[in-house]
Amino acid sequence: MNTTKDYGDCQIYLRGGNRESVTALVAATLGALADDHYTIRSGRMIFEIRPNPDDGLAEDFIGWPFTIEAEADDPGSLLVEAVSRVLKAVWNHGFDAVAACDFEDELPDLGGLPRYP
Repeated sequence: MNTTKDYGDCQIYLRGGNRESVTALVAATLGALADDHYTIRSGRMIFEIRPNPDDGLAEDFIGWPFTIEAEADDPGSLLVEAVSRVLKAVWNHGFDAVAACDFEDELPDLGGLPRYP
């Protein structure tokens, strides 16, 4: 059984705001600029705010309107720290967010799932 965690990517499901406001919030949180395609580059990490193709198809977070796709060229603690900051920022703005990745247990509130029973 392979128990190695993948620290190279994380998907955050999001409910609240719109793509423009979420993009601006993520960019400000990471101290980076967004391009005109809702993409933020911060060091060797990329965060993309995308419409969720499963929007409305499920009542739980899988059916929320947006996803934030986070990827790192150099997987490790930097992505964990960045995703943690993004989660805290969106929660502080009153948005709902749940992270789905191998390192959820290292994120605030276990990635957010316990917030939405």
